[in-house]
Amino acid sequence: MKKFKFTLQTVHNVREMRQEKEELILGQLQTEAVVAEEAVAQIENSRQTAIENYSLRLRSGEQLNPMEMELNSKHFASLNQRRIEGEQIVAQKKQACVRQTQTVAGAMREVKITGRLKETQQLRHDLDFARAEQNGIDELLSTRFARQKTRTK
Repeated sequence: MKKFKFTLQTVHNVREMRQEKEELILGQLQTEAVVAEEAVAQIENSRQTAIENYSLRLRSGEQLNPMEMELNSKHFASLNQRRIEGEQIVAQKKQACVRQTQTVAGAMREVKITGRLKETQQLRHDLDFARAEQNGIDELLSTRFARQKTRTK
C-alpha cells in the first residue's frame, strides 16, 4: 500500500508559517506597549519629583521670583502633556495588540482546520489500508479453503 501523503500539506505549511509570523508581530506589539507604559511611568515619576521639589521649596519659605514660578508652571504643563501623549500611545499600542490577537486567532483557526483535514485524510488512508489488508487475508483464506476442499474430494 502506498504511503500517506496529505494533499493540502503545502497549504498547511503556509498557514503555519503565517501563524508564526502573526505571533511574532503580536510579541513585538506587546513589547512596544510595555515600553510605552514604562515611558509613561517614567514621565509620571519625573512629574511627581518636580512637584515635590517645588512644594518643598515653597514650604521652606524660600521666596521664588515670578519668572521661576512661570518656568515651573510651564515645566509641569510640559510633563502633563508628555504624560497625556504617552497614555495615548499606550492606548494605541494596546488596541493594535487586540487587533493582532484577533489576527493570530484567525491564523490559528486556519491551521487547526487544515490539521483536522490532515487527521481525517490519515484516518481514511489507514482505514483503506486496513480494508485492503483484510480483503487480502480473506482472499488468501478463501483460496486456501477452496484448495483444501478440492483436495479432499
